[in-house]
Amino acid sequence: MRTGLKRWWELGQVARASTRLRREALPQDAEHVRRELTRRLLGLRGLPQKVGQVLTLAELGEEAPGFGSLAEAPSPLAPEAALAEVSRRLGRPWREVFASLDGLGIAASLGQVHRGVLHDGRAVAVKLRHPGIAEAVRDDLRALGLLAAPLGGWRGKLDLSAYRHEVARMLQGELDYRLEAQALRDAGTRMADVPGVVVPAPVDALTREDLLVMTWVDGVPLAEGWRWSEADRRALSTTLVRLLLHGCFTWGALHADPHPGNYRVSRGPEGHVVLGVLDFGCVKPLPPEVAAGLGRLIALLRCPDSPPRPEQLLSAWVMLGFTPELLEPMAEALPAVSRVLLEPFLQDRPFHARGWRLGARLTEALGPHRWNFRAAGPASLLYVLRAFHGLVRHLDVLDTPIAWGPLLDEARAPSLPPPPSHSEARVEGSARYLKVRVTEAGNTRVALTFRADVTAHLEDLLPEDLPSRLAARGLDPAGIGAAAVAAGLRPSELFHLDEGDRHVRVWLE
Repeated sequence: MRTGLKRWWELGQVARASTRLRREALPQDAEHVRRELTRRLLGLRGLPQKVGQVLTLAELGEEAPGFGSLAEAPSPLAPEAALAEVSRRLGRPWREVFASLDGLGIAASLGQVHRGVLHDGRAVAVKLRHPGIAEAVRDDLRALGLLAAPLGGWRGKLDLSAYRHEVARMLQGELDYRLEAQALRDAGTRMADVPGVVVPAPVDALTREDLLVMTWVDGVPLAEGWRWSEADRRALSTTLVRLLLHGCFTWGALHADPHPGNYRVSRGPEGHVVLGVLDFGCVKPLPPEVAAGLGRLIALLRCPDSPPRPEQLLSAWVMLGFTPELLEPMAEALPAVSRVLLEPFLQDRPFHARGWRLGARLTEALGPHRWNFRAAGPASLLYVLRAFHGLVRHLDVLDTPIAWGPLLDEARAPSLPPPPSHSEARVEGSARYLKVRVTEAGNTRVALTFRADVTAHLEDLLPEDLPSRLAARGLDPAGIGAAAVAAGLRPSELFHLDEGDRHVRVWLE
């Protein structure tokens, strides 16, 4: 317990350093805080360093990235200690298995990798799980659970526990190297026909839950490829896009850890560019409805002669797992939002990621509905978005436009016809939407729009701490919702709550 409390205290220091980094205005002060944050993330390993690796994507292409060491860091174990751990996990002296084994390793968030040579002459990578990291991850997930608790009462609308469970499932899988060995075997089979890709092969006889031995993949870091010729960079971009599309539409499994340390680039026997994908601990299985939903969206948007109706797009987004009650009030914005998000799939000409301006354009397309769209998204797409974000960042730095259309057709993206829609009748004079807004010190913290008919379940839409505060003022959310339904859902304010500089307002519009 003492160890867990100490780690929680260190996580608090990371949070404080992150807050300071956002607030620093002077470059020299920000650089000092960035170094402190990097040091703390490296010291914690586990989930904090995984979060830090996401930061490395934002710095791709910079000459001196501040978080670069989070992708490939020095081993935390001394060489003698690392070799002793390998022997212990093998159950015999390491010299009986390896002709040579480098005690100095390269560390990542959950383990460290050492280069070795087997007695049969094969060069291998030996991945050693950090001692004590499984317990550290459990502590991190408990801390994450506490952070999610204040929003837990949104009951599926803003319930962060779903995201915590998704992260927990993926992390638990990454801790078992036997699962990664199976993922490597699967990837080797799937990618055998994909040109320009190489993945390691596991050595099953030497693999344990906390030790993975796999063939060594030669190459230089992907950052070296950024300085290669335009033709070479286009080949790398094509391979990266091909892997994402095949993962989504052909294999139903997505490599979801796209930070730079997980790639190597080299040249094949004929001088062709080869991309080595090193780490398959984080592979996200995708249900068929993800491919079907994306395929339906793309098919609808690629028909220039018949622009899709909002309700057709709504159906496809719901198939992806989005909450219909939150999307329906913003249905009219879905055509613009969908075209911005899926733009690479819709162009016949080469697409240039650097000019996409995705964030700014998406914010503009969403307008007042940005809260709805964020809250409507399912936790199951968290790692899909992670993989997509990583791809876009790599394409941005490689700076070579490529056409996605032929690669999409190659991946056999489904082109399903949209289902018929049934518009719901609405009583004249009744409200269309139920709106919830929370402001603090004049800043909007939450702004949600629901279909008006969910007013019947008003108490389920409120944070857990709010009904008790309303009750203290003689307000009953369940009764208020029932009365509004009985009155025909007429446009009106249902209630407001003012507590200092925090204001909650709920109304029908």
